[in-house]
Amino acid sequence: MIDLSSSTDPRIGVASHVLSEVDAVATRHGIRLMVVGATARDILSETIVGAPPARATADVDVAVAVPSWQAFEALTADLTRVGRSRHRFLVAGAQVDVVPFGDVETGDRLVDWGDGTRMSARGLNEAFAHARPVRLPGGVEVLVPTVAGLAVLKLVAWSDRRLETKRDAVDLQTILGWYATGTFLDELYETELSLLSAYDFDPAPASAHRLGRHMAELLGSTTTDVVALVDDESLGKLAADMPNSVADQALALRALREGLRHSGFG
Repeated sequence: MIDLSSSTDPRIGVASHVLSEVDAVATRHGIRLMVVGATARDILSETIVGAPPARATADVDVAVAVPSWQAFEALTADLTRVGRSRHRFLVAGAQVDVVPFGDVETGDRLVDWGDGTRMSARGLNEAFAHARPVRLPGGVEVLVPTVAGLAVLKLVAWSDRRLETKRDAVDLQTILGWYATGTFLDELYETELSLLSAYDFDPAPASAHRLGRHMAELLGSTTTDVVALVDDESLGKLAADMPNSVADQALALRALREGLRHSGFG
């Protein structure tokens, strides 16, 4: 259990207030929420480095495993819809996107909204299977992806909407930074000396490789589909979408891909 019940960060507080209302609705329908998107990033950042990252958003995104479109419509009927969108709602003054996955996915892991809009659901089921419970201010408890799970979702989201926004690349860069600091860095030096040696004891690419390996462990047999999102051309575009940094982002992303490929699943 991640315990952020005593957090005084305003972003966490607002998210908790919103999520308590959405969770109450989901609980009535026997559904467990998984927080995704920037709110999941903020929760994990608070846990790992003690504060959310600089990039803020007022939106809250959640994912729900549902057995049918009828179950999704029954769940969301209790929420106030924004415009004509089937997945966007207004809760406690905040915009909330509710993304279904599971039995509503098409054979190629897409969610087809029936209006010409389709979004990738790759990684959601796998992230949900490994998600951790988190307790937020006010006592609401929801699920949040692991760091590797969030990295998978951000990579998929970047591939899905990179022509619309660079924010997923920014968040993925933040996640790479987490894996090269704190307890993740300690674990790298304590248990991964051979991996460090392979990267001339540069912790940034070694940490990225380790993250890729953990992403593959989460994805299992679906790893190949995610590896395909970072071919040479896409990897270059992803690095270009990340803000300038002292770290070599292209090198870190190549290492991430190597971790995905050489995990036994890629």
